[in-house]
Amino acid sequence: MLAHTHARCGASDSEAAIVLLHGFLGDRRDVEPLRQKLGALADCISLDLPGHGDSAWMPTIDAGTSAVDAALATLEALCPPPARLLLVGYSMGGRVALQLAARLPPPRLAGLVILSGSPGLDDGALREARLSRDVALAARLRAMTPPHFDEWLRREWYRAALWGGRLQEHPSFERMLLRRTDGAQPRDRAASLERESVGRQPSCWPWLEAPPAPVLYVAGEEDEAYCKVATRLAEHSGVAEPVERRLVRVAVLPAAGHALLLEASAPVAEICHAFASQVLPPPLVPAPPPLSEGVRIQARGPEGVDALSARLLPFRLPLTAPLPLARGPPVTERAGVLLLVEGMAADGRAVRGLGEVCPLPGFHSESLDEAAAQLRSVAHRLQGALLPFAVARLDGSMSAWLAAACDRPSKLASGPLLPSVRCALEMACLHLLAQAANTSIAQLVCCARRAPYQSHVRINGLLARGEASSLEAAADAARAAVDSARPSSRACASGPAVKHAAARMRTWKVKVGGGDPAADGRRIGKLLLGCTALGARLRLDANQAWSREQAATFCEAMQTEWEAGCAALCPEHQRGDGAGAVSAPAPRWPPPALDFCEEPLMARLHAQLPALHAQYGLRHAIDEGALPAAAEALERLAASCATSGSDGASARGGEAFRALQERLGDASCAGLILKPTLAGGLEVSARLADEASRLGKPTVLTSAFESGVAHAHVAMLASVLGGPSIAHGLSTYERLQGDTLSPAFAEAVDGDLVDVPRLQAALDATAQGLRFVNERR
Repeated sequence: MLAHTHARCGASDSEAAIVLLHGFLGDRRDVEPLRQKLGALADCISLDLPGHGDSAWMPTIDAGTSAVDAALATLEALCPPPARLLLVGYSMGGRVALQLAARLPPPRLAGLVILSGSPGLDDGALREARLSRDVALAARLRAMTPPHFDEWLRREWYRAALWGGRLQEHPSFERMLLRRTDGAQPRDRAASLERESVGRQPSCWPWLEAPPAPVLYVAGEEDEAYCKVATRLAEHSGVAEPVERRLVRVAVLPAAGHALLLEASAPVAEICHAFASQVLPPPLVPAPPPLSEGVRIQARGPEGVDALSARLLPFRLPLTAPLPLARGPPVTERAGVLLLVEGMAADGRAVRGLGEVCPLPGFHSESLDEAAAQLRSVAHRLQGALLPFAVARLDGSMSAWLAAACDRPSKLASGPLLPSVRCALEMACLHLLAQAANTSIAQLVCCARRAPYQSHVRINGLLARGEASSLEAAADAARAAVDSARPSSRACASGPAVKHAAARMRTWKVKVGGGDPAADGRRIGKLLLGCTALGARLRLDANQAWSREQAATFCEAMQTEWEAGCAALCPEHQRGDGAGAVSAPAPRWPPPALDFCEEPLMARLHAQLPALHAQYGLRHAIDEGALPAAAEALERLAASCATSGSDGASARGGEAFRALQERLGDASCAGLILKPTLAGGLEVSARLADEASRLGKPTVLTSAFESGVAHAHVAMLASVLGGPSIAHGLSTYERLQGDTLSPAFAEAVDGDLVDVPRLQAALDATAQGLRFVNERR
């Protein structure tokens, strides 16, 4: 199955779905504005076609599978008959959509939108000539390294007449280019170009003469080749008929070239929305279930039963090696407690939900003993409570329910709910509701919040202090074999980097700080060179270690090392003036390979972060700095619940929350890092992520070295909150010698992608297995 984003229009299966397909070199992020506009009409599914986006990094996808075959198989699984499909494709995606439409049974096709796509070539000689050109370009792409690919895009591809000559002046051009080079391996694009060449595509002009469903063709007036296609279609569309009765309709947009999704995003979305409104049935959106509907938690208390085996199940997992932390001594094992909650669904089925408490020493304020003691008290209070589906909105409803069900958390003998305890309760409750609704946690939250979810969650590799030498070895090997996107010489690396390199990890996180800033800077400068050669991204985590002067020393050393080593990225055999040559890329600082640095300055110095960015180009991400806002939001929600209930708005408006807003809104901030178990739960994490999204900043969700149960919950939350192709911090599962999840979390990891449906199945199986253990006892 291809990687995809799925936005549910209603809580039940839809009668129709809109399928969005990107163009050559793009991914499903390109069609996100269309998805946002069309999502109110029907379920929206946007795919990463083979060789592109996340699908290019899935070893399970056969390299020889055509885009049409892969898309058809994915759609049959996601929206089987009799659901009708409206296919919308841009450029290469338009050609794929047209071929899909020709292969679908007529009752399945609701309509087709082609955005600057070719119906194919009638003339055999023209097809052979086009195929020959595409094969030659594919050969050039295979010879390119990632940095050469970036330069080719700038100097050659996006300067072609096809784009109208002004594309690089567009304010969103650089952002689009970052998507094109995000982990891009030119050989994957080369394979797609050859496989999907117009020269191999059968002509679909005969099909367009009498399509079984309405067709809309859109082109930019400055795109000469596709304006000719539009003219030819218009001549055969029955111009005497009213527009709404024509089977093939044509629209030409002024002041736009081929890049319709960039240059004319809003007009394209409006045209597609108007067309979809005419060809699709009205959406069936059931009203959200009332608060009275939900799951009754069974009264199965600790009396007469071993409480730990009945409801709380402790675990202890040794690490593969001692793990150095920014605070406190190295950790050699992870100990925690699983929370198993059982309930009764409306149809009488027994359902179960699983959560995890696993405080990280030095980071969580509570100990495991304190958390387990409070969890026992809360678990006893939940007996017989009714858990409503409304809590899945994560808008304050969960806090209101916990306050009522626990008889006000503030009155607990142990005080307010501890962050790890609240998070475990929310995990178990959402799992319980998902089972009652016969769906996944991701789809449950997606429907409740009217938000899309991702089929796969991308993760980053993690190298703790003292481990970066293995990444340096892999990076050196990549620079020595720049003509290969998967250098066999990576085997010279050792330790965690071997696994990550073999899995084609696109993003790495490296711990810095706590040592000599100049030495750290030189080391990271070398790693940036290697990551550029690998086509990877680098994130840094300083854990608020530096003063302003130390950060400046680090940045200067890093930039100096980078600039001195840039020439090594361009081997002599690719610098010449031959037909396949690509000129050496000019060094640009900061390089695209550098994502950000988490919390580079001490907490009291965060006001100096914009100046650090202005001087050195180093963008920061907020991590520990978000915890005061999270704690304040929970306090305000609790206060609101104690008086009049909550609608989520009460989490806003505090001093710490306003300070976080100000930091997120600054240009020096690259995003927000959230550890739900440390922040105080899934609901408050959703609230902070929503605010980051409103301010245009991504949210990265990370674990705090928990087991696979918590990893699964965080990954499923990331699938709803994170957006496509954001790398999340969930690779710490590799540090554990075992797992509480069965099958283990590792079984759901494919390359650097986590398969969300497989995680849900593993979580369900684990909860079922724990029940059987309890019954045998």
